[in-house]
Amino acid sequence: MKFSKSNILYLLRLLCRYYIAYQMFSYAFAKILKSQFDLGLSSTIDESLNSLNGFALTWYYYGFSRTYGLIIACTQIASALLLLFRKTERIGVVLFLSFMVNILLVNYFYEIDGAKSMSIRLTIMGVFLLLTDWKAFKYYFFKTNIKEHFIPEIIPSKIKNFYWIKFLIIPVMIFYSYQYIADIKKVFLVKNELFGVWEIFPRNTKTKIDKLYIDYDNRIKIRDTLDNQYYGAIALDLENKKLDFKVDHYSDRAYYFIKDSLDKLDVEEKDIKEVRSKIREFYNTKNNTLPINLNYSYSLKGDTLILNGETQLRYLNITDNYKN
Repeated sequence: MKFSKSNILYLLRLLCRYYIAYQMFSYAFAKILKSQFDLGLSSTIDESLNSLNGFALTWYYYGFSRTYGLIIACTQIASALLLLFRKTERIGVVLFLSFMVNILLVNYFYEIDGAKSMSIRLTIMGVFLLLTDWKAFKYYFFKTNIKEHFIPEIIPSKIKNFYWIKFLIIPVMIFYSYQYIADIKKVFLVKNELFGVWEIFPRNTKTKIDKLYIDYDNRIKIRDTLDNQYYGAIALDLENKKLDFKVDHYSDRAYYFIKDSLDKLDVEEKDIKEVRSKIREFYNTKNNTLPINLNYSYSLKGDTLILNGETQLRYLNITDNYKN
């Protein structure tokens, strides 16, 4: 086995092709299984447009049309399959880069930090495949002549006869990428029996908690009668029908109040956390938006959630009002 320049290049190209294909299968199944482009409920419902960050805007936009998401998934699967076969890899590279560069730009300019590194890595790999096969691309686009040797000497002639092995590898790759995304969905996109949007009924100004947004993984958002927002998590005892939650107030107004206050104070680095906490407590006390920590026993009767504590509260399920 000779590790010449051409042989090393062949192995690098092979690694890039299979790595890109695996990632494309994974991203495609993420769209098909709705674990991508799904913000759940609490992140976007009742929010004004200018309050959403780049991530939320992008996910909401691409997730608005189920069909569009499936088309993107099919394109990713097509590019992955084309890259896995030597005779179609060039078409696969062109198709892959045609949408991968756009994804990279979206991640960068919409500040989707969690996806930047992967999109950069995949784009670089795609460009590498393009540039290292540039003579063939040049021949195709500019009608020049070239002699090609697709498989270098590093592959023994006997092994070349077993080309059909890739037809075993490809289903395994597809299965494991699908299973990987399906397992992630089971872990991180779990709904409990209270999943949905609940509005107090009848509406009144005496009860502070106006709406409950119970989301995936027991996350919760609350809106009070003054339209303040609180975020946190619930502890749900399904067997004994008990519901506990603690939520903290958050708003852009509070954020900038705290930030401006810190900027005006001469605070040492070691004291910033404590001072920030005191400013937040002052702001919440002044605006009656202190953290909410409550315990209830609950029952479900049709579309009605009944919370029993010091007083009985009834909430109506209005989730369908937010569906397209």
